[in-house]
Amino acid sequence: MKTIVGLDLGGTFIKVGLVSEKGKILKKEQLPTLGEKGRKVVLSQMEKGISFALKGEKDILGIGIGTPGLVDKEGKIFSAPNLPDWDNLPIRKIFRDKFHLLVVVENDVNTITSGEYIYGAGKGYKNIICITLGTGLGGGMVLDGKLFRGSSLSAAEIGHISICYDGPKCNCGNIGCIERYVGAAYISQMAEDAIKKGRKSKIKDLVKGDLSLITPKIISDAYEKGDSLAKQIWEKVGIYLGTMFSGLVNLLNPEIIIIGGGIAQAGKVLFDAVDKQIKKRAFPLLAKDIKVVPAKLGTDSGIISAASLIKLRY
Repeated sequence: MKTIVGLDLGGTFIKVGLVSEKGKILKKEQLPTLGEKGRKVVLSQMEKGISFALKGEKDILGIGIGTPGLVDKEGKIFSAPNLPDWDNLPIRKIFRDKFHLLVVVENDVNTITSGEYIYGAGKGYKNIICITLGTGLGGGMVLDGKLFRGSSLSAAEIGHISICYDGPKCNCGNIGCIERYVGAAYISQMAEDAIKKGRKSKIKDLVKGDLSLITPKIISDAYEKGDSLAKQIWEKVGIYLGTMFSGLVNLLNPEIIIIGGGIAQAGKVLFDAVDKQIKKRAFPLLAKDIKVVPAKLGTDSGIISAASLIKLRY
């Protein structure tokens, strides 16, 4: 049986595993990243993880690596803010020379997009849009069966599509980015602002009056208890996302939109609002068959998705 090594590099942990061609994890390990100790230590941790996955294996298709930051076509990493001294790091060459195997490196959201396309909710489609929704909004696209990367470093920075020319300022410096409306902190702020203006809500009860403790998870818990403010917030987030997606539907005509990340756990109320808004705003011919679905790969998505990068090359 041919197998693949998948490595998910995070700012805190490195998750690595041996994955079958069908996307089943055969063994896995987690190591601390130790980014504060510098480049050599992190590379050493990655090497330990890969060596663990390779031990005793012979028929290896390759090593897939998902990483924060921008990744160019040569497998060099740029601008990984949580990993100091990683700019212009030729990570593909380093591990190809070390293990003498095919190595594919992609940024983390492109990696998740690949995983959903090969093994997850996007399996069987040729044109997909995938986002991860949490602290911020990351995005990736597969077009005509190929991961879309743009002309140089990175494409599909969906979180920084502006949906309002005079909206609030985003951390990226732009105005009115979709991330500025649907990132976790901003969703929590919606609830806090409404409660401070006198809106009654179970959200306040769940945080025992300390509004600084409001999170999207708390809002979801309140929604499950029938809270009207929580329902309104998730519908509003869906409207924002659907507005942004309607432009992408008109531009790219995808078959399916996949939403992952912690905020996707809001569930049906969010997905219904996104779908309704797309059908309201996008060209009817393009919108009528679009599917908006949750990501499928679950807690081990980073490892499985990293392995999928190798499958995407075959």
